[in-house]
Amino acid sequence: MNEVTTVEIQNKLLEIAVYFDGFCKKNDITYYLMGGSALGAMRHEGFIPWDDDIDVFMTYKNYIKFFNACEANLDKDTYFLQKENTNEWPLFFSKLRMNGTTFIEEDTKNRKMHKGFYIDIMCLNNVSKVKFYRYFQYLFARIITAQTIAVRGYLTSSIVKKIGMFVFKIIVTDKVKKMLINFIRRLNVSETEYVGHLFGRAKFKNTSFPTRYLGNPRYVNFSNTLLPVPEEVEKYLALRYGDKFMEMPDEKTKSLYPSHSSFVDLNKDYKLYELTDNE
Repeated sequence: MNEVTTVEIQNKLLEIAVYFDGFCKKNDITYYLMGGSALGAMRHEGFIPWDDDIDVFMTYKNYIKFFNACEANLDKDTYFLQKENTNEWPLFFSKLRMNGTTFIEEDTKNRKMHKGFYIDIMCLNNVSKVKFYRYFQYLFARIITAQTIAVRGYLTSSIVKKIGMFVFKIIVTDKVKKMLINFIRRLNVSETEYVGHLFGRAKFKNTSFPTRYLGNPRYVNFSNTLLPVPEEVEKYLALRYGDKFMEMPDEKTKSLYPSHSSFVDLNKDYKLYELTDNE
């Protein structure tokens, strides 16, 4: 990474988050900080000190509503919606990118795509209260994830992951992927007792939780601003990270969450670096 501090990166991400929060309020879209961002809000009243991303999630209904609002109302001079399941971004979550900035990651540096600073926007899918059925929703999401990260160019030293990506890149055709995603999201047309973040890195037991945990967003302190967490955020975090989530992790646990960026520029557009590379 070039000489930009983690705090400077976090401040730029916070700028995007503040815009995103205002945009969601204006368009009546409900969302929540999730994962490490929710943990940071509760444990540090802001970013986890070594973190360099912001993650949010919302229900499928709000996710679709967000897409529609972006079509009509997004400040496209400043921001770019990197929408899920597209040629540019094949994964099944979306990103709100900031134009005029550079945030290059190792496994996407050679991919033709927007590479500005971003926040991740995850979709919570309705899941079955029947554990067996819910597991197949999770399993199919893992298969799709293996295929899509292979297309994206995910880098790993794990032989098992490399084999899995190679196999699923071949067998998960567009038709198969459509069938799998329809199964995963078939419950989104009705209300369910449980929701799940199926396309993340969490293990099965940590992916789904009672819908009531979401409730009305609780706005809490986050790096000198206020951002929303689930109403029962403590229960969500205990399920996701264990009952001792408020305790600082050991170095081994920290190592599981490395920096996302390999090169950043707070004030220059990523296209300038692509032009330089092609000269």
